[in-house]
Amino acid sequence: MADPATRYVAVTETVLRLAADAKSAPVNHLLLGDWVRITGPASAGWFPVRGRGDDGFLPTGHLTDIRPLEVNFVDIGQGDGCHIVTPDDRIILIDAGIGDNMARFLSWRYNLRGRKVVGVDGVTAADPNARQPVDIHTVIMSHPDEDHYGGFTPIFATGKMRANRIYHNGIIERPIAAADKISGLTYGSGEDIGGYVTSGGRKLLWEVVREDAELKALLSRHPTTPKKLMTALRTALINNPNVVFKSLSVRDAVLPDFVGPGQPQFAILGPVGLDASFQGQTRYCLPRLGNEGVTKNGHSVVFRMTFGKLSLLLGGDLNTEAEDYLIRQHLGVGFDISALATKAEQLRRKGNDRTAAEEAERVAALAQINSTVVAGRAIFRIDVAKACHHGSHHFSEAFLQMLDATATIVSSGDDESYSHPRPDALGAFGKYGRGNRPLIFSTELGRSVRESSPLSRYVDIIKKYEDRIAAAADAAEKAKIRKEMEGHRDRHVAVYGMVTLRTDGNQTIIAQKVERPSGNDSKWDIHELVWNDAVGEYEYHPQGSR
Repeated sequence: MADPATRYVAVTETVLRLAADAKSAPVNHLLLGDWVRITGPASAGWFPVRGRGDDGFLPTGHLTDIRPLEVNFVDIGQGDGCHIVTPDDRIILIDAGIGDNMARFLSWRYNLRGRKVVGVDGVTAADPNARQPVDIHTVIMSHPDEDHYGGFTPIFATGKMRANRIYHNGIIERPIAAADKISGLTYGSGEDIGGYVTSGGRKLLWEVVREDAELKALLSRHPTTPKKLMTALRTALINNPNVVFKSLSVRDAVLPDFVGPGQPQFAILGPVGLDASFQGQTRYCLPRLGNEGVTKNGHSVVFRMTFGKLSLLLGGDLNTEAEDYLIRQHLGVGFDISALATKAEQLRRKGNDRTAAEEAERVAALAQINSTVVAGRAIFRIDVAKACHHGSHHFSEAFLQMLDATATIVSSGDDESYSHPRPDALGAFGKYGRGNRPLIFSTELGRSVRESSPLSRYVDIIKKYEDRIAAAADAAEKAKIRKEMEGHRDRHVAVYGMVTLRTDGNQTIIAQKVERPSGNDSKWDIHELVWNDAVGEYEYHPQGSR
């Protein structure tokens, strides 16, 4: 049963006031969907509440008992990490980066350092304050690149959170010795993802791991392998022996368990497989899109998530090859749209040197691209897109045109050699976005720390903690200070460059923390997407942002 004192902010933003007066001093700046607890009876149109760690007053009309959808694109450094909380308080994680930033964010968000769980940190069942681990209802590992799945290992290893369902794309890196190879299949080099069968003139990955029993059997056969994906999966299984593993594809149509009213809906757009036969069996296989790296990325799990009027694209590391393939499969076209666009561009560059036949070819190519984009929007068009592959230059302009996003969110980090997000990607997101001012957010570029001082300042803070630990009188005091220091680190991650999206299915905002708030009533940079009934779509209204 819901706590009757629990409420959620029902307006785009509101200010927690020191007293029940609109002119009273601001205490904190709250967003649509922020949780608050009512601490006393209403008086003169105001509730006394506690929210974001502070006590104060909010107008009664600014609160609701219906929780909006919350989608957090966490600044996990290089990689992807998305934390979703549904209106019925279920947690979904789509990727978790490569390090422990997502684990630290979750530790801060759910106060894991203060949570006592039996079997963790010496807590026993006799402890009256012992609690169950926090349930992660659904985990999605979009594809087997470490900057998407590596961060799950420290999450599961704490013992304070447990995954109930883990979905993946079926491509599982595993040790493959000579004795493991199946006669008649061919194997790539550099990535141990299994063997390929040749069917219809193309290579298809035969050894796709589909069901729970298959994956658990694979983990059982390799109990000590250092393969990092298997380490993450094995850690999840040790943490919760009842976890269920399953691969996803378009044949599943939707993400299970999120199909009822008031729930976000997840339509699965990829990966798309093909049937192939081998040694008397027929399996649903994933075609080879290039080398093993291109194939792993290209077959990322991709969702079109809808909630009320809002739609979002959530995927992994789609590349040009994958976008061409998805367009072929979803629209039934017989050409790669990126190749057609390249040909049209090559002809354009010839300028006045084009022959009449070449000009006719260019015009026909552009017409075919345009008609395909129009058809593709029926499937792919969304309001907000998580940029695929961290703002890489491996994308199809036609695919971006199909998305027609009014806002694009890029997840990228400093410690990488690819210069993500790439300038051409940022330019294309703007060029092919919807409206006069398409929005582009970046966890890296929007990081809420000052370039001139954060590292030295942060090091000074940690040094003071370490000095206190060294001077502590006993082990208990040292442990207490260390826990406080780790909590500070967790919060530091939580306010980095996270982009948060909140929506009740009608009102929608996207926000980031500002670097230097001018006051307690201006801690967030908020951008509002407004639904236009006349045209049936969301629009960004600049006057609606701070």
